[in-house]
Amino acid sequence: MADFEMKDDSMNLWKNAYKNEGDKKPDYTGKAKVNGVQLDASMWINTNKEGKRYLSGKFQKPKGKEEVLF
Repeated sequence: MADFEMKDDSMNLWKNAYKNEGDKKPDYTGKAKVNGVQLDASMWINTNKEGKRYLSGKFQKPKGKEEVLF
């Protein structure tokens, strides 16, 4: 099986199996590739004051990886 190569400026998210009711862990986690840089991605399902649901997300450097200077 060939290795999967993520396309630039894209992300893949999966439902977080470790999230418990009421905790602040993300609802979805995965990987992203932005401008050629591999990042961890997290997304939360939120509700605003009017009761409308929306998604908010965050990208961050993968844990345990040293910063690469260009």
